[in-house]
Amino acid sequence: MSEPLQIAELTSDEEIRAAFPLMSILRDRLRADTFLEEIRAQESDDFRLIGAYADGKLVAVAGVRRTHTTARGPHAFVDDLVTLPDEQGKGYATQLLQYVAAHAAANGLPHVYLDSRATAQGFYDKLGFQFLTSIPCWIASETLANVIAKPSKS
Repeated sequence: MSEPLQIAELTSDEEIRAAFPLMSILRDRLRADTFLEEIRAQESDDFRLIGAYADGKLVAVAGVRRTHTTARGPHAFVDDLVTLPDEQGKGYATQLLQYVAAHAAANGLPHVYLDSRATAQGFYDKLGFQFLTSIPCWIASETLANVIAKPSKS
């Protein structure tokens, strides 16, 4: 087991900017010059960036939001979870998720949800996450607005 981490919400511009190198590993569409602006925009939707430090070094980050949906009720949703590649396998992501879960429970959120990449399912399975049958999908808004339905095959 790894040493206990120092875990805290990243609130200052400097702290958030320091998380960019980690977040860009997970989200290649992010740009350093707009990263702070993107995080600040998400904060209006109860998004929080949580950092995990080992010996003063930022080694893992979670992007978490408090939300309520008709399908799931009130819950914490982990949008992002990333650990520095050289620091993986040390239990840092587990400790960070435990922190998220403890804060969710303390704030009346009975569940933690996330979307998992196929490569991370084993990790989440070991923690006891239950996998749902829904499959996230997307389409560009403009494309969908202009789509002509394909005839059904009969």
